[in-house]
Amino acid sequence: MYGGEFDGNAAFAGGGFMPSQATTQAHDSSSSLKNRDVRTLLPLTLKQLSSASTTGESNFSIDGVDINTVAIVGRISRMENRITQVEFVVDDGTGWVDCVRWCQERQETEEMEAVKLGMYVRLHGHLKIFQGKRSVNVFSIRPVTDFNEIVHHFTECMYVHMYNTKLRGGSITQATTTPRPQMPYSTMPTPAKPYQTGPSNQFPNQFNDPMHGVKQTVLNYLNQPMHLVSEAGVHCDIIARDLRIPLPQVKDALEQLSNDGCIYSTMDETCFKSTANA
Repeated sequence: MYGGEFDGNAAFAGGGFMPSQATTQAHDSSSSLKNRDVRTLLPLTLKQLSSASTTGESNFSIDGVDINTVAIVGRISRMENRITQVEFVVDDGTGWVDCVRWCQERQETEEMEAVKLGMYVRLHGHLKIFQGKRSVNVFSIRPVTDFNEIVHHFTECMYVHMYNTKLRGGSITQATTTPRPQMPYSTMPTPAKPYQTGPSNQFPNQFNDPMHGVKQTVLNYLNQPMHLVSEAGVHCDIIARDLRIPLPQVKDALEQLSNDGCIYSTMDETCFKSTANA
């Protein structure tokens, strides 16, 4: 799964760990990892993706392995449909990344129609960098229907990291410890992402509540440290502007969050504050 010729069907079908494939070419030639024709699929957290070293706009490596194709599992926290592509942000609890899916064929369009704001997804794509900003050019994406797949992905990321840094001959010293991945439902702020997604019981509801994604995004925004310490709260117009979500949707989300006891109004039903530190 982690090296050799990339098989999209096999990758999306699931399965166990196959570390021997990660170094098939490595045993054949000492310079094989530098061969850009080898298509390597690596499961990564977004924290790992952001820390990958680069020597150009498309040459990345982590743990001594060149990155060509990445596998990511996370929640869509922002989404914008355009004429020929869909631009969205994926957040996995350790960080976030901008993604783009070009929709020039019918199959590509139908694939994106199955993906909604707030859903957890599994995607494969190419890591790019432009003007210092990293993004993923997605060529395959699907909704996650089993929460266990999220846990499996994080476990897989740890396993591959350990294999590449400790078990593959011991010659790589770039990383010596395995970072502890934060679960996507963690509410603790991190340097990579100042706010995270909500409680773990959100997963079964996201397919039934059309407002789930918007509500969670608004709540995440209000749970940022700078808003938690503010006594006045945040005006709904500012929330809509910063999140680039239509104001009516923001107001609906604020009303539902208020009814759920997650937030409260501080001024004339226009400024709101999270109850997280109340």
